Parts: sequence; C-alpha cells; structure tokens
Amino acid sequence: MSSSEQDNRPAYLQVARFNGEKPAGRAYSQLQDAIYRSPACELSVFRLILDRAWHVSVLGDPPDGTLERRIRQVLSRGVPASLPEEILLELQRRRAEATRLAPWVERHQRPTPQE
Repeated sequence: MSSSEQDNRPAYLQVARFNGEKPAGRAYSQLQDAIYRSPACELSVFRLILDRAWHVSVLGDPPDGTLERRIRQVLSRGVPASLPEEILLELQRRRAEATRLAPWVERHQRPTPQE
C-alpha cells in the first residue's frame, strides 16, 4: 500500500465478512446501538454486499476501550476482512456527508439485483 493510500485511511477501521444477510444485520444493529449509546464517539457503521458477501465495517475516530472491545466482540462473529480502496473512499465520503448533516444520521438502501 502506498503512503498516499495509507493517508486516506480513517484513524479507525474494522471490517468483517458475514455468512449471510441475517448475521450481518444482527452485527450491524448491535454496533449501531453500541455507537449510539457511547458518549462522544465519532464512528460510523456500514453494512454492504461486496462480491456477493455481506460485510460490516466501522470507521472513524478510535473509540474508547469499552466500545473498542464491544466492536471487536460483535465483529468476531464474522471473518476479518478488508475493503477495496474505492469502497473505503466511498464510505468515508458518505461518513463526511452525514456528519455535516447532523450528529446522528441513518440511511438505508436495499441492494439492487445484479443482472
């Protein structure tokens, strides 16, 4: 990875791949709840399909120790994964856009079927 790619990485990034929509959905909901309940945390959680596999990612500023442990616990139900640079950049763009709108923003989009 080049130094410019490293410079584009968020300060905190955790990603896991899950064995289906339901396990990923549970992890996503649990992480949303944990982040919402944590005071002064600056994190976003995303659930997405990549190469026909469900992924959950958490990115933003490093969390405190308690929240960090909870994030790792929830994501440990999946398999550690990484995201392609273009996907990571898009998630960061969406995070930046959402944080300009309000302190808490939820947005949900159903995947469109691939032809």
